[in-house]
Amino acid sequence: MIPQIYIMAAVTLVISLAFWGGLIYLFTGHQKRYFWLLVLGLPLSAIANLILKRQAIVLVGQAFHVPPGLGLASPAWFLAFGVLITPLVEEPIKVLPLLLRQAWKMVTSQTSALWVGFVLGVSFGLGEELFLAYAIAQNPAYASLPWYAYTGYFNERLLACFAHGVLTAKVVIGIEQRGRYISYAFLAALGLHLFLNAPIALYQFRLISFELYNVTLLIPFIVFAIIFERMRWGTREPKDDLTGNEVVYWQRQDGS
Repeated sequence: MIPQIYIMAAVTLVISLAFWGGLIYLFTGHQKRYFWLLVLGLPLSAIANLILKRQAIVLVGQAFHVPPGLGLASPAWFLAFGVLITPLVEEPIKVLPLLLRQAWKMVTSQTSALWVGFVLGVSFGLGEELFLAYAIAQNPAYASLPWYAYTGYFNERLLACFAHGVLTAKVVIGIEQRGRYISYAFLAALGLHLFLNAPIALYQFRLISFELYNVTLLIPFIVFAIIFERMRWGTREPKDDLTGNEVVYWQRQDGS
């Protein structure tokens, strides 16, 4: 019998793709040229989690003689490293597709950098949905749950796609600006990623209750929505950088 999480993963994937793809289509003035980038980030979450992050934790643990499987009994610095390793690995790997000439050629301005980065981040988030579904399916504790019991997975993954989009957009804008802005952008993305993961870390370390975790989980996404709007308006150009036409989302009937 197929694990029920895969059913919810399929639902989440379709809705995430439709919702965030629709937002990209609307906000870019109905441009479709960014959509092919959605494919590039799909395998990157599995690579980051199964190879890079896991190997880094194992190597650091071996180097400093920290036995595996200690959990919360591990040294505080090792627990902190476990939290920090996620943004340290994920933020660089999400912009790896820019090494492809076709992808990098699309970054011609801050506006295009915003949308190239946002789409690559959403792509990573879609791949993360699949990877986490696979990880959950390996846990026998969840085997008896029906697919509709994974609403928490649905809500979190839908919002995580947006968060990854915002973080990667910030990095790609920094890369487009070049020079010191690249390091500024990466540091900002690392800090925001840690802020995003703070409720999860606090709950895992048993510092907050499950109820408080659910409440605090929404705070980072509100902040990310504000940051996204500031980036969107900060990179806005009077002319669309592909067609030369001003982007208009709605118009009054009198033509104004």
